[in-house]
Amino acid sequence: MVGRTRKLVAGKLAGTRGIQATLTEIGINPTEEQLNEIVKRVKDLGDKGKLVTDADLLALTSAVMGEVIGEQKIVDLCDLAVITGIKVIPTASVRLTLDGKEYIASETGVGPVDAVLKAISKLTNNLEKIRISEYRLEAITGGSNAVAEVIIKVEDEKGNIISARAAREDIVMASVEAMINGINKCLLKNRSTKQETKP
Repeated sequence: MVGRTRKLVAGKLAGTRGIQATLTEIGINPTEEQLNEIVKRVKDLGDKGKLVTDADLLALTSAVMGEVIGEQKIVDLCDLAVITGIKVIPTASVRLTLDGKEYIASETGVGPVDAVLKAISKLTNNLEKIRISEYRLEAITGGSNAVAEVIIKVEDEKGNIISARAAREDIVMASVEAMINGINKCLLKNRSTKQETKP
């Protein structure tokens, strides 16, 4: 009535019911699996001393609800290492599972994000040629520990464009999650199209 807006601030003590009530209040209804992942990410941020604002929660929720989950994943991240610094060429090594088999690749880039996305592309191009057509990074809240939202658009050889997003306090991890999610969505779409066209 007096124009004050409600703000959620959650941390490591945030409960499932409280987060669910907040999301339901604004019309967002995640599945139980999605809600558990949202709560886990909120608690992870809380363990690092960050208070999660309503903007952070919305970004995390949006990212989790747009992810390809569980057994549907064709591509999944197993391990990641990034090296960067002064007088060091940014280098990334990734270990992925592609259709249940493990593969490892390393790449260099102009920065850690570029290096890791190139390494992922190097491996997944064995399944299908998919390239990044757009990359966007947005800090949701202020400060050096802000939750960053990465939005990636990937494009396959047929010109299909798929959008994916991820939100993390680590820009490299947010970029990796968004890229892998976009690749999974693209591969799942193409495989379902192939199955529909089979006689």
